[in-house]
Amino acid sequence: MRGIASIILAGASAAGTADAAPWVREDGGWYARVLGAHDTLNGADGWRLDLYGEYGVTDKITVTLKNEAVTYPDFRAFDRDTWRLTARRTLGSYKGWTAGAEFGAFHGSTLSGSGAQGLVFCEGTGFEGRVGAGWSGNYRGRPLYAFVDAAHLAQDGGCNRNRIEAGYGQDLSRHIFIGQQVWFEEGEISGRSVKTETQLGVHFGPADVSLGYREEIGGAFNENAVLIAVVMRR
Repeated sequence: MRGIASIILAGASAAGTADAAPWVREDGGWYARVLGAHDTLNGADGWRLDLYGEYGVTDKITVTLKNEAVTYPDFRAFDRDTWRLTARRTLGSYKGWTAGAEFGAFHGSTLSGSGAQGLVFCEGTGFEGRVGAGWSGNYRGRPLYAFVDAAHLAQDGGCNRNRIEAGYGQDLSRHIFIGQQVWFEEGEISGRSVKTETQLGVHFGPADVSLGYREEIGGAFNENAVLIAVVMRR
């Protein structure tokens, strides 16, 4: 999965998290997230640990670092481990609207999708670029954001794919928030993949805790996950 950019809306608590390019952190601000999940891939049970952090180098540039590892005890061929380093920059903003771009490199093994020969795994070093736009503000007195972005990923062995992502997040009350997201991905080798994710969380002062469910609703293989995420920020 991609890196998560927390959006602080109108000076209030963050209404969940978004996997999006437009937003950056303030100068010196930081964000840290730990996500654990129980994955099921074509009937195989696995465990995922996702560590992600970002730091605001300036008011317009944020660097991100992510490590994602997944292990399937009974199907070790499905195991994968990936590192990713990117820089994100704001391109412009106006009345709650923001545009941004992100570029970086990643290395490791990724499950890209499904093809004629079954599950497709990509190995080695790759590069990722994306652009996006989003809006953040208040709706009926509660913080809300929505975004859409487009990315291109190129990895060793011709494992290239394009991805479109869209989502939103909103505070339902002072302490409860919800976030929903959808990914569309397609590659010449990996075929087509469509995933959705929903998270429901609680603001606990210095930390946010959320539970979520992710599901593959397109493509030729069955994948879903139940997850828990803990977020801290400054």
